[in-house]
Amino acid sequence: MLGLVIAVVRRRMTLRGFWEALLETGHITAAILFLITAASIYSRMLGLAGLPNELGDILNETRLGFVWIMVIYVALMIFLGTLLDTASIILVMVPLFLPLVEPMGLSLVWFGIITVVGAEIGLLTLPLGISCFVIKATLDDDRIKLKDVFLGAIPFAFVMLIVLMILIRFPALSLAILN
Repeated sequence: MLGLVIAVVRRRMTLRGFWEALLETGHITAAILFLITAASIYSRMLGLAGLPNELGDILNETRLGFVWIMVIYVALMIFLGTLLDTASIILVMVPLFLPLVEPMGLSLVWFGIITVVGAEIGLLTLPLGISCFVIKATLDDDRIKLKDVFLGAIPFAFVMLIVLMILIRFPALSLAILN
């Protein structure tokens, strides 16, 4: 809103520009609301089908501990990150694993942080790291190849993976700001 006021005061935005910005905002908002509605339906469908409970039973029968559940969760997040955007990954994975995490007494804030970091790692990794394609598309330099962008992203993905392992091992680090 403040940006709109500044643009009008500086006379940088015409009425036509305002209308176009308004339409684009409406399109983006509608897409986000559709995604949230679809995720809500998906979550309810999973609950009615009992899939989270079945997944929990399978993990309990195999006697997997917290660490293995987190390894499976993070591996799935990273894998899906190579194919989907962050919001879609979160909307697909959280309804499956949240019923497993809640009974463990873990912080949902911590779980959210783990989810976002895991999904963002996937956006930087091969074969379809969406963030790398976005970076390449925004570069206006033919000398830089997509391979160079992926190679440049590897150290960042590795550091993020180390941070993710530290956050899983020491949940209090992600919750320190709440105290």
